[in-house]
Amino acid sequence: MSPRKLGYVVPETLREASEFLREHAEHARVIAGGTDVLVQLRRRPERGRTDGLRWLVDISRIRGLAGVSSASGTIRIGALTTHEEIARNPIIRKGAPLLAEACASVGSPQIRARGTIGGNIMNASPAADTIPALVALSARVRLSDLGGTRDILITDIFEGPYRNLAQPGEILVEVYFDVLPPTCRSAFVKLGRREALAIARLSCAVVIERDGAGRVVRAAIAPGACLPMPARVSSAEEILVGKVPDEATIDAAAREVAEEMVRRTGVRWSTDYKKPALEAIARRAIWRALGVNVE
Repeated sequence: MSPRKLGYVVPETLREASEFLREHAEHARVIAGGTDVLVQLRRRPERGRTDGLRWLVDISRIRGLAGVSSASGTIRIGALTTHEEIARNPIIRKGAPLLAEACASVGSPQIRARGTIGGNIMNASPAADTIPALVALSARVRLSDLGGTRDILITDIFEGPYRNLAQPGEILVEVYFDVLPPTCRSAFVKLGRREALAIARLSCAVVIERDGAGRVVRAAIAPGACLPMPARVSSAEEILVGKVPDEATIDAAAREVAEEMVRRTGVRWSTDYKKPALEAIARRAIWRALGVNVE
């Protein structure tokens, strides 16, 4: 098979990029760090949405799409911000530490230095490390095109594995969420095939807020790489809310996360492995979000 020939465009502004993407619609795709797209080009077209692709639109030179800021209780991250920058950023480490943990777990140092949070979101991989953390944070994304911008919940950007709901010409410009208050703790736990360069087989992000008496007043539990679409498990969260968590309560919540996976995906050949593994990961993440480090 001869290598595919692709055109390569490097717009200087969002308007230029949106105009080109609208004009070429199904035949153009945005590229930034390239850590996902370039790999997908080597695979079968159906695996990476590259069938019919003729143009790569490199948005890495567009100004104003990178960096982390915080104002009025909201953290904003530009779409071109790399995983390495997010993992090290003091604003993230203080106000959303689970996202710093998730970004620090992405691939290798080289991938973290090139890959961007915008690309991780728009690639819509079921195994994306940042997605469970962003879902647990109730993050929103901002999409921009020639007609302006629209803001939507992170869970509403996904159509299915490797498919997002951005319209032709729309470009993700930032993701934002509320700073976690001092009464909140969080955790991100990932299980991969090996410690280095591992794509997540399962993961879980947890945010827990407790009152002065130790009761859980808010919980967010978002498993990764195991549901048809990114989502929180509200039934597991409800087990924790209103209680001073003990071992039995935490075990019940973790078990519910695993049961919900089975309800949503059905019983498969991998269920015998994934169900107890996800329960263990969820249990560990909940304990860590409560300030207890368990192995």
